[in-house]
Amino acid sequence: TATPAAWVAPTGGGRGIPALTLRAYREAAAWAAGYDPGCRLSWTVLAGIGRIESNHGLFGGAATRFSPAGAVSPRITGPPLDGRGVAAIPDSDGGSWDGDTVWDRAVGPMQFIPGTWRSLGRDGNGDQVADPNNLFDAAVSAAGYLCLSGGDLSDPAQLRQAVYGYNHSWSYV
Repeated sequence: TATPAAWVAPTGGGRGIPALTLRAYREAAAWAAGYDPGCRLSWTVLAGIGRIESNHGLFGGAATRFSPAGAVSPRITGPPLDGRGVAAIPDSDGGSWDGDTVWDRAVGPMQFIPGTWRSLGRDGNGDQVADPNNLFDAAVSAAGYLCLSGGDLSDPAQLRQAVYGYNHSWSYV
């Protein structure tokens, strides 16, 4: 499909983070401060996760485009979670988010599994739609996920536990 003319190629904001993605991380951290003041989530934690999961939404390389509202094109979809070197997670979304009707795949710039997205996905840009392939929605959803599982994330031990909850891998943490 054609990319709408209003969509733009991402440009660097700070340290190689596209400006719109950096804005999404910062707004999500500010949202988290209102959602749970005791969480103390730094935008840099979201940026670290975003870097690992999708290179800040740039997983599509030179073809990547961001809409002014934060939609990422092309959509970001991980490998099938088919039990071969990864968890085995049968399809839970009828392929609606990940295009796969056999296995789930992590989706969007923050790489949510469809079942997790269904329960924790949030609208971060105010368009009344929670879309895992939207920078703002994904960042706010990741912030909510971390705050729900972490306590005071300015404490390194609690932060490690929250990040481990996000991705069950100590090497990821």
